[in-house]
Amino acid sequence: MVAVARRYRVAVVGNPNVGKSTLFTALTREIAHIANWPGTTVERKEAVLRLGEIEIVFVDLPGIYTLAGTSVEEQVAREYILRGDWDAILVLVDSLAPERTLYLAVHILEVTGQAVIALTKWDAAHGRGVHIHVDRLERHLGVPVIPVSAVTGYGVRELIRAVVRVLRHRRGKPLRVDYGQLEPALAELEQKVEGLSLGVRAPARWIALKLLEGDAYIRRLVASRGAGELLREVDELRTAIVRTTGKDPEELAVMYRFNFVDSLSREAVVRTRVKAEIGHLERLLLSPFAGPIISLTLLLGLYMAAFTLNTGFPLNVILSTAGMEEAAELIEAHTLSGFLSSLFDTLAQLVATSSLPPMLRDILANGVIPGVGAVLSFYPLIFTTVFILSLLEDSGVGPYMAVSLHRVLQVIGLSGRAIYPLLIGLGCNVPAVMASRTSPEESERRQLIFSVPFVPCQAALVVAIALTSAYFSSPLTRGAALALAYAVAFALLSASSLVLRRIYGAGRPPELLFELPPLHRPSLKVLWWISWDYSKHFLKKAGVIIFSLSLMIWALTSYGLKGPVVDVRESLAYMLGRALSPALAPLGLWGERAAVLAFALLTGLVAKEAVLSSIAMVVGSADPIRALRALGLSGSQALALAVIYTIYLPCIATVAEVYKESGSAKSTLIASAWMLMSAFLAGYAVYWISAALGL
Repeated sequence: MVAVARRYRVAVVGNPNVGKSTLFTALTREIAHIANWPGTTVERKEAVLRLGEIEIVFVDLPGIYTLAGTSVEEQVAREYILRGDWDAILVLVDSLAPERTLYLAVHILEVTGQAVIALTKWDAAHGRGVHIHVDRLERHLGVPVIPVSAVTGYGVRELIRAVVRVLRHRRGKPLRVDYGQLEPALAELEQKVEGLSLGVRAPARWIALKLLEGDAYIRRLVASRGAGELLREVDELRTAIVRTTGKDPEELAVMYRFNFVDSLSREAVVRTRVKAEIGHLERLLLSPFAGPIISLTLLLGLYMAAFTLNTGFPLNVILSTAGMEEAAELIEAHTLSGFLSSLFDTLAQLVATSSLPPMLRDILANGVIPGVGAVLSFYPLIFTTVFILSLLEDSGVGPYMAVSLHRVLQVIGLSGRAIYPLLIGLGCNVPAVMASRTSPEESERRQLIFSVPFVPCQAALVVAIALTSAYFSSPLTRGAALALAYAVAFALLSASSLVLRRIYGAGRPPELLFELPPLHRPSLKVLWWISWDYSKHFLKKAGVIIFSLSLMIWALTSYGLKGPVVDVRESLAYMLGRALSPALAPLGLWGERAAVLAFALLTGLVAKEAVLSSIAMVVGSADPIRALRALGLSGSQALALAVIYTIYLPCIATVAEVYKESGSAKSTLIASAWMLMSAFLAGYAVYWISAALGL
């Protein structure tokens, strides 16, 4: 039995019918201890959540609207909030009625900043046209705001983590609302209240405000401390306010508080009109035959457009295969990523030919600028992909697609929502891992985070095409070789997904539980919110890792044991590649050939395209196909390498995104090791079988 190192108490408070009881059960997953609050018939519920060496006792307060104390329930809740032994307060706000239920949250946050806000019924809000900008709520309220659904389980773990962080580390400041005409009197009273010891857990400003409002409970507390003179001053201030404003101070306080909530709601909440009934298109998307076809066609079309705009893929490959090389090159030259890459290449050339000191020039031109370029060249693709996801979700199309594809994906332990990251991964694994957020289920989200990198991205496809083109002359043979590489990748993805389902989902089949909304016109404001927020997080977190690792790879390829090198074969990276080359021995590769290929594996961690340029650089050929042929591989070796290069490890940008989404360095390392091991084992198997068949 684990010893409890610390026990915390968390008060759970919200309006009636805000979903408090359901969330209370979802948080604790045990039968609550039920009694009555002392001196009342109001029910008191407590339940314990055990997390390792800590225990959190959740205390379910009665449903209330304010802390005014006009009912027995409000008196009980107010007494516990002001005098109770809580360590934090969990405030529930109804996502379906944020404008109304935020009022209580503001009341409580004025008492303490040691709180977390849970936006309940999150699964139903979107379907009813309610969209909430969570980050803006957090910024204005100054406390963590977590969207949750007690029905689907969405956000429950994130909510628990937020509560634990607040309990262990946070000492938040109370919310400060601007009370306009009351501020001068508030400031005067606040100073005088500071010295009073009222035995309540509230700041002096809140006590002063309640005195101005004429709160009988606070007046009794002040009177019990023999502060009759202070109460007379309060009465004089109240009279003066009525005389100058024509309004009672309590009325003014309520008005300013409502103004604050209204202003916050207008900035952070958008409501869109939703049809009352499901139409013909919705029924078509739910059809067991037409639904999957329409969904896949629509998704492929949208993502083909997004990737073509950003990288040229897959239109450039289609045109190139059709013999239209000039058109393919024209598209590649006019993509967003291509434009940014050219911009940074030009900047690097300018720095390389400048009069800066050689060491600084080399670091900037070959390390810093390409590192920044690597981060920013991903950004348009991330933004566009997230925008499309937001468009599907906000219009209501997304849930119907998920339902139509649910049965197909259940075979590999995933729900219909997994189709987004799986399809996106064919273009780029970075936004695919980010798209794992579309799943409301924590276990499935982790499945996707760690299995989606097995999907061969466009860069892996380029490497596989080059290898098969170099060693297989027949288009039919090349196509079969590519199909084999993709089949192995998806077989490993399926196996990994099923294993992860056993680990994270206890073997239970994935559920798809949400309200199907009628289709409606998306809000541009909401699309911008979501797209900017997600892509901004990529720049902040994953971008730092990508930049750092890009610098590290540059250093390894630019320096040897004796300092800067001209010949890459003298670099630390090449030495490391030579040290790792025995891993290719089961493919019948030794010596310099194995060292070149292992070196390419290392540089491919920056970007899979770097595999070809690295081989070409070492061999001394400008043409990657000729460089590959110069290695003198057999058909079975080329086929095995196509499999290994396709799935051995994602690029560092994907690894960074996996770490960011999972929040676990250990899990990221284990997943990376599994990918590396399975890629090589699959490659060995392909080599031995194909060699036995005489390929």
